[in-house]
Amino acid sequence: MAAVRAELRRRDGVTEEVSVAVGNNLSSVIGGIHELSASVSRLLTGLVEQDKGRGDDAQGEPADTEEEDSDGDDGEPETPPNAELQPPSKRSRT
Repeated sequence: MAAVRAELRRRDGVTEEVSVAVGNNLSSVIGGIHELSASVSRLLTGLVEQDKGRGDDAQGEPADTEEEDSDGDDGEPETPPNAELQPPSKRSRT
C-alpha cells in the first residue's frame, strides 16, 4: 500500500505532516491527492484564521491593503470585460 503526503513547515519552525493512504491504481492515487488537497486546505485555513485573530483587526474585518484599493490608475489602459483581443488588421499591398 502506498501513500501521498505533504509537509508544512510553519513560521515558528514546527513541521506538520499530512498523509493519505492510496492503492496501487491511478484512480486511487488521484482520489488520494484530492483528499490530501482538502486536508491541506483545511489546515492552511485554520492557520490563516489564527493570523487574522492576532492582527490589529481582531473583529474579523480584513485589513485594507493597497492592492484592494487600487482603482486602475496605474497608467495601463483598461479593456472592457466583454472586449476580445484581435490581431492587427493586415495591410494591403499597393
